[in-house]
Amino acid sequence: MFSTEKPLNKALYVVGVVVIFAAVYAQYFVPLGQITGYLVVYGVPTVAVSLIFGKTLLSRAAKNNQSAFKYGLGLFGASTLIALFLSVIALSIILQFKPDALDLLNKPNPVLDVPPSEAWTLIAVSMVIVGPVEEYLFRGFMYGGLLSVFKGKHWLPLAVLSSVLFAAVHGYYAITYEVASVLPFITLTAFGFAMAVTYYWSGGNILVPALIHGLYDATGFLGVATTTEIGLAARFVLIAVGLVFAIFYVLRKKIIIKPNQELDTIGETGTSPSIV
Repeated sequence: MFSTEKPLNKALYVVGVVVIFAAVYAQYFVPLGQITGYLVVYGVPTVAVSLIFGKTLLSRAAKNNQSAFKYGLGLFGASTLIALFLSVIALSIILQFKPDALDLLNKPNPVLDVPPSEAWTLIAVSMVIVGPVEEYLFRGFMYGGLLSVFKGKHWLPLAVLSSVLFAAVHGYYAITYEVASVLPFITLTAFGFAMAVTYYWSGGNILVPALIHGLYDATGFLGVATTTEIGLAARFVLIAVGLVFAIFYVLRKKIIIKPNQELDTIGETGTSPSIV
């Protein structure tokens, strides 16, 4: 699929990426209200990307939902576990040079610094706006655009690159946690990579990554709206489900670093491999 479609113009791709980063980082330089902030951060890039690549994105947004669902949850679970392992290593290294790094991590997440009554609304916003729009922009355009520019080649390193770019737009972590922000950036990059591979293996599906993304973010606000324990429990259940799917496919050699030939054909034909 990605190798046979008309390639996206490189200049237009760069324009889209610049618009996304400019819109996201505008909030750090220009005071924006909540509604205006959503319109700038999410609305402006969505319009730009839709004009540049929207028709292509939407034409395959719901392809192979069943396969995307299985890959998405499995990769999410596996990437979360890997991110935790890498974060422990990174923290142990950071503590050697900055012993008070744990104090930095105890700072509240600025995104979750909202009253409980507002958190209920943000649960819905996570599901309806944040998850779908970010997947549309970052998996659909930023990664899908790269696949189009390179005609489906180098899908794995491009997945890594797009995941790093996805983490890079979350600049508030660097501002809040300073050197300790390495840990959330590891988690963000791992999550982005899992959703990017899901996108590729499913032939361009963004519906399922949007659902997983929205649910993951919603668990954070659920902890604010109710109790921290409930929010963590909900996130643990989501991760546990993902790990079950990961184990299921690892045992059947479906989720591996280098996909087998059957999985490789997804990116070319958009067809789903048989599931046993």
